Amino acid sequence: MKILTIGVNYAPEISGIAPYTAAMAEGLQGLGHQVRVITGIPHYPQWSNYTNFSGLTRLETIKGVPVRRVRHMIGSGGMGLSRILQELTFGLGAVTSAWKQPDVVLCVSPALISTSLQVLRGKLPGQPPIVVWVQDLYSNGAREIGGNDFKGRLLGKLESAVLRHADGVLVIHDRFRRHVVDDLGVDPAKVCVSRNWSHIDNSVAGDPQAVRRTYFGDAELVALHTGNMGAKQYLENIVEAARLADERGSSVVFGLVGNGSRRDALAELGEGIEHLVMVPSLDDEEYAAILQCADVLLVNEKPGLRESAVPSKLTSYFVQGKPVVAATETDSATSEEVRAAGAGPVITPGDPAALLTTIEDTARAKDRAEEYGRSARTFAAEHLSADSAYQRVAGWLCGLVDKSVAHPGPRRGINTKETE
Repeated sequence: MKILTIGVNYAPEISGIAPYTAAMAEGLQGLGHQVRVITGIPHYPQWSNYTNFSGLTRLETIKGVPVRRVRHMIGSGGMGLSRILQELTFGLGAVTSAWKQPDVVLCVSPALISTSLQVLRGKLPGQPPIVVWVQDLYSNGAREIGGNDFKGRLLGKLESAVLRHADGVLVIHDRFRRHVVDDLGVDPAKVCVSRNWSHIDNSVAGDPQAVRRTYFGDAELVALHTGNMGAKQYLENIVEAARLADERGSSVVFGLVGNGSRRDALAELGEGIEHLVMVPSLDDEEYAAILQCADVLLVNEKPGLRESAVPSKLTSYFVQGKPVVAATETDSATSEEVRAAGAGPVITPGDPAALLTTIEDTARAKDRAEEYGRSARTFAAEHLSADSAYQRVAGWLCGLVDKSVAHPGPRRGINTKETE
């Protein structure tokens, strides 16, 4: 197949959706397919043009994959006007780009508004099947993160329309499948479930003990949260747990690793807290090492967050063989995943005292902590293999392409002639 992937996030971004989009493109190409990518300016999670991208477009080749970057506005995180303008300007750049007659187009959502434009183009005569790869659910995010039910209903109507009119919908969790089918009205026959996978290569990790000394000195217990620092992570809870650790003389030191729209505010809130360490975004080698040096790995979510996302960090956590403490709603998609993996305790979100106590109890119960780690690693080996994800998605896409060839209708039909 000739596969065009369209998504605003791509390498060299090292967190969030970008590593999965890039790895999928590389994985599908490794299976013998011809893959091209249309993406945006590297900006996440800093929400800034940190590579000093200039011009309207740029052509690159990243690990053998041809990549076309299009210029767009850069938002400031959240789901406000700046985010809408970012998605709209990227979407216009992507939809007006030369698609070069692929057999199938794989659109990554977020960005939903951009994806809606690509789905509209797909309705024109002679266009290939359009597939939407759902990494986050917008309408649930508006309700659960933004607390705006009106915006959630509006986004729900847009999300439903986009996914119902796509030729296929790829989701990362069974909970997502239930939502898009039961709540958004998508034909279940069009939906494929394929979990994300661990994109961390522990074989290239630096020295964990050296990294631990660099950032945490001689701390007895290190509890680590990594990845985006945004609204849905509600990392104020961890800052307050670190403040409580100061007051109690706890042996736990908290590390917040990464970047995001809330990083500066968190640093200001945590100023002077001895049991809190702010660590910048790390390269692959040091990131793998810092995961390995932790005693406990943390997932923290805003109270009320249940359906909008499954944290991508879990795929990296589970392969480390470390216990995971998840501060999330007991009926959330995140808690379901942590329990399925047997990776560690799930506790009430937004309770710093419970977070600190659970970390202390988990780390000190050595046998139980090791069992959590073994269980998580086994789950990752059985369910989170990158190669199996590439094979599953490739087979499903092939089926969609074959179906479009067998039943081309007025606008379908495989393209055999490449044009510029």
